[in-house]
Amino acid sequence: MTPRNEARAYRIWALGNALKWECTQEEIADELGLHRQMVCRICKAKGWKTSGAVMGDPNRRGVDQVINSRFMQGRER
Repeated sequence: MTPRNEARAYRIWALGNALKWECTQEEIADELGLHRQMVCRICKAKGWKTSGAVMGDPNRRGVDQVINSRFMQGRER
């Protein structure tokens, strides 16, 4: 893996780990400004599994809701 892809992998890991991997690869790609195929290749190479949850599911919080939450900003709910 190239140094650039290792840096991308770290960003993917940091976001995925913070969300306990309860996100889709598409959501990670959108949040980080990467192509979904790039996220897919890196996750596959590293053995990281995302939830595979369906985007748009009304019973599920999106990545942006979690990232912008007080929880992720270091404050208790």
